[in-house]
Amino acid sequence: MKISIAQGHNPPHNINGITVIIDVIRAFTTSHEAFLGGASHIYPVSSADDAFRLREDYREGLLVGEVQALPIDGFDHGNSPWEIRHTDVRGRYLIMRTTNGVAATLRARDSRQVLVGALINAEATANYIREQNPDTVVLVASHPTGDEDVACAEYIRGLLGGEGISLEQARERTRNAFAARKFLDGSHPRLRPQDIDMAASSAGPDALIMGVTYEPVPRIDVIRPAS
Repeated sequence: MKISIAQGHNPPHNINGITVIIDVIRAFTTSHEAFLGGASHIYPVSSADDAFRLREDYREGLLVGEVQALPIDGFDHGNSPWEIRHTDVRGRYLIMRTTNGVAATLRARDSRQVLVGALINAEATANYIREQNPDTVVLVASHPTGDEDVACAEYIRGLLGGEGISLEQARERTRNAFAARKFLDGSHPRLRPQDIDMAASSAGPDALIMGVTYEPVPRIDVIRPAS
């Protein structure tokens, strides 16, 4: 298994392998929380306008997302795992726009399989990848300059048998990341320190595995174990 780490919104080609798009602060921490709460699936979209247009067809969708970390006017929720934890999402689906994780996910179509993840489900995602045993694995730290996603990628790489770091090191780098500062300094009431607490946590091997399909529209679902 060849494992590589890339960074940014444009994942490299990986037509014979598994690509994992990582967004720790906060898109895929939020997504995992939504699925834990009973959400059915998530539609990732590239812009707020696309989200509003998609909801014309899917009226029951919840609009979730951010621009420059802040909630989007007209959306139901920000990109906040804490908000989603305190929202009844049972049987609902989300329409999500985020700056990094969603952007990279929408550009990862030419992989055999695309997963999305964060520190919360990193261990479970690594276990799934080992079971699939692909020829190549590309771990995409979606924030172009953020250390938190790189730390998560290095943690997963270590779990897969490559050079890596410990969970505690990944958690510490998440808490100390530049992107975390505005959540911890109280500068905005919708940027909560609880989001960083959740982003720096792990649900261990029992976390949910989240996969992406692209037709007829991009969609994120939980990958259920084979019966």
